[in-house]
Amino acid sequence: MPLEAQTSKIDPVENRNGKSPRTTIQHSLEVPDFKPPAPPPATEKVIPVMRIDSSMALKTSSPHLLTLTRGEASKLPDLPKPIPPKLQEPRILTPADIARIAYQRRHTLLIGATVYNRRVSRVHWRNPDTGEAYEALCGLDLGLLEGIGRFTHDGESYSLMFSATVIDTTKPTRFPGRQAMKIPEVSPEAVTVTLGNPQDEIGMLPINLLKDLVLTENAKLQIFREKRQHYQLAAAAWEKANPPVMRDATFWSKPHRGSRYLKSPMTGTSTQ
Repeated sequence: MPLEAQTSKIDPVENRNGKSPRTTIQHSLEVPDFKPPAPPPATEKVIPVMRIDSSMALKTSSPHLLTLTRGEASKLPDLPKPIPPKLQEPRILTPADIARIAYQRRHTLLIGATVYNRRVSRVHWRNPDTGEAYEALCGLDLGLLEGIGRFTHDGESYSLMFSATVIDTTKPTRFPGRQAMKIPEVSPEAVTVTLGNPQDEIGMLPINLLKDLVLTENAKLQIFREKRQHYQLAAAAWEKANPPVMRDATFWSKPHRGSRYLKSPMTGTSTQ
């Protein structure tokens, strides 16, 4: 049976004395202006001197040719078998080791989200301790968190690996007659848990932190996103105006002593 949606209780953005926010971005979010990459240095291709035993030409998706050639095999004896590694006895974890691992696990957040019209987010994460899957609807644009990398909560640093898919339901669909996607219902700034235990403090920690962070640093995050979009548009325009130059390519290979290719040589020349 599906779990009944429940609304979690989120701690306020400010701490109990109301003096300073608990969740903030301490590092700079500056985005440099886009600069076209420097052209690669001119290099002279040196063709190796070897007897060519076989070759194969492959047509790629572009109108260019990829040629694979194989030279004469080495006549040296096979390489000796590697010495098997010594098995190490597993080290028994101490209480300090267990505490350190738990700290690192709880301070590394892997979050995925689908953002609707930049105002509602469907968020997916897992309980840092048990691995239990969580899902929640949030009345905030959590897409603002893309690219920040880390943040601070109560003086402790957290690493954030965040990926978001943005859906704009106001745009016309590509299929005539298809109904527009319905945005999930959730109150502004509210969090409604649709999967997982909302009473588990550790399980709810990731979404609580992200909500606090967006509410606290909203202005800074808005500016950061605008700068990132400006950079991405400039980079895309340059790449469109400077497409890569495709050339024919040739790879030379010489089977190593003991290579399996000595037992199954390529024969003849074929073109595909």
